[in-house]
Amino acid sequence: MMLKFFGQLAEITGKTELSISPEENTEAVINKMKQQFPKLKEQTFQIAVNRIIAKDNQQLEPDSEIAFLPPFAGG
Repeated sequence: MMLKFFGQLAEITGKTELSISPEENTEAVINKMKQQFPKLKEQTFQIAVNRIIAKDNQQLEPDSEIAFLPPFAGG
């Protein structure tokens, strides 16, 4: 399972990409990353699964691509 980090989230993790073992759902991935990178607990972010914003806890496939997205300012 491939994770991608953008903006300040990449700065916090020190990574733009990270490969992890498959997880069942988005909540499990978020919890795993917050354990590995405790500063993520202080951040506001959204998750995209295969380039679509996840609204709720979403089931994942082993080959899912997960993006951690910082808040966006529109314009």
